Amino acid sequence: MNKVFICGHKNPDTDSVASAACYAYLKSQINKEYEFVPIRCGTVNDQTKFIFQKAEAALPAYMKDIYPKVIDSMTTNVVTAEENDPLSKFLRILREKNLRFMPVINKENVYEGMLGVNDVTELFLRDDRAAKPVFSLRADSLRRSLRGTVLNVGELEEFSASVVVATMAYDDFHKHVSNVSNEENTLLITGNRQDILQDAFTKKYPAVIIVGLNEEACRQLDFGNYKGWVFYSPFDSSQTIRCVEMATPIGKLLNKVEPCAPYDYIDSVAEAISKSATKSLPVVSDGKLIGVITGTDILKRKRAKLIMMDHNEATQAIDGIETAELMEIVDHHRLGTIKTSSPVTFYAKPVGSTCTLVYQLFKTYKVDIPRKYALLLLGGMLSDTVIMKSPTTTQDDINAINDLASLCEVDAKEYGVEIFSATDSLTSRSAKDIIGTDFKIFEEYGIRFGISQAETVTLTQLGEVKDKLKNELSNIKENNKLDWMMLLVTDIIKEESQLLTTGFAPAEQILGYKKLEDKLFFLPGVLSRKKQLLPEVSRILEEISK
Repeated sequence: MNKVFICGHKNPDTDSVASAACYAYLKSQINKEYEFVPIRCGTVNDQTKFIFQKAEAALPAYMKDIYPKVIDSMTTNVVTAEENDPLSKFLRILREKNLRFMPVINKENVYEGMLGVNDVTELFLRDDRAAKPVFSLRADSLRRSLRGTVLNVGELEEFSASVVVATMAYDDFHKHVSNVSNEENTLLITGNRQDILQDAFTKKYPAVIIVGLNEEACRQLDFGNYKGWVFYSPFDSSQTIRCVEMATPIGKLLNKVEPCAPYDYIDSVAEAISKSATKSLPVVSDGKLIGVITGTDILKRKRAKLIMMDHNEATQAIDGIETAELMEIVDHHRLGTIKTSSPVTFYAKPVGSTCTLVYQLFKTYKVDIPRKYALLLLGGMLSDTVIMKSPTTTQDDINAINDLASLCEVDAKEYGVEIFSATDSLTSRSAKDIIGTDFKIFEEYGIRFGISQAETVTLTQLGEVKDKLKNELSNIKENNKLDWMMLLVTDIIKEESQLLTTGFAPAEQILGYKKLEDKLFFLPGVLSRKKQLLPEVSRILEEISK
């Protein structure tokens, strides 16, 4: 079943993560065509962890980006061969399946290499007539290739040997064989030649193949103390030589093509595939083969399907959004709408929380809300509306909060205090964590700026950490190539905020807030980045752009 990922914005807040989790459940109830998977593209804060633990719900899995990956397009129904299979079996499967190559594995499905038609062709096109070819053989492969009988079991399961065919007089044969190979590396093929056979059984040949003698007669032979293998071949000498060639275990011919991993990016493996003789790469996870990615697979690459929650701007979206197939947007922010290649469902209303919109969609589709999802929705609403104190709070939010609190049998305001109390104090968190927890990037009038927001139950600790916060703001500004970076620290009890900045003189000179010191402003009554701070920032940027 095709997956549709449901994801909030970068540096996710509680509303973003909770709405994604709950909307995934709702979609799974009303649309059986897809598997809806909630994900997050950032680290969650302690507040978010608290409400998921309270609801006994699993956090959405973390996904760094949504760029096309090998696992999304690879071929999984792969025909394979085992390293000990004889070449004859390998070629037969290639012919029957109309293949050009096969991955080779061992008995535990561990990837060993690739073997293709070209590799086999090179084996038989070698122009080395002056040198006697040496075959790497396994007794079992040789038996299967000959389709004959084992008359004597040898000591060596694997050995390397040149083939010598006894077609000459005994004396000439004896001289010849001593010149072309040593005993330990000779595979003898002979017919009904009693003198040569009896001599052979005194040698250290790893194997002898008997042709031109019926099987029953072969069984009457005295092998003495011979330590090698004796095979009966139903074929003539020329056919038997061919069988020896075809008995070569394919593991000895392997081309060790470096595999790729399932979560490698498609674009990163494309060049390696184009340079590969087989125009493909094996896909390996924990050493085991799980698929193959081919040039055809890349041309037919699958785009990830995505639903955006709690944002509608590309700068705030999961990395790789430009490669995805956007299916829906559910949001309560201003429109900075992402471009789409086709029409999408866009559900947006000016309410205090995306969770409120998801709640309304549950009602629209007449789907009951299980208690754990009701607690998640309630937590997201209380967080984003600052326990209904934020100026973004609407009657829709209040109605939804009251209904869900009743359903969950909790006191909404008490639960809200629990939620905000779960957030660590400013002094117990790193500056990077405080700023990165809820951080968004915007671009207006040619100015690229970022605003982060941190909520606390008291601003008294800000003085202890403000210098560290200012330094980290500067780092974030530089790393993200911003013109201006701000942190809104909000006291939810007193309903006031302080704004730390990196400094942007043209704008800060006309910023409509009291300046406490350099790069620090006091914002009485300001709780909302979206509805209070961002409009003021937009106003002054428009003014200085004129």
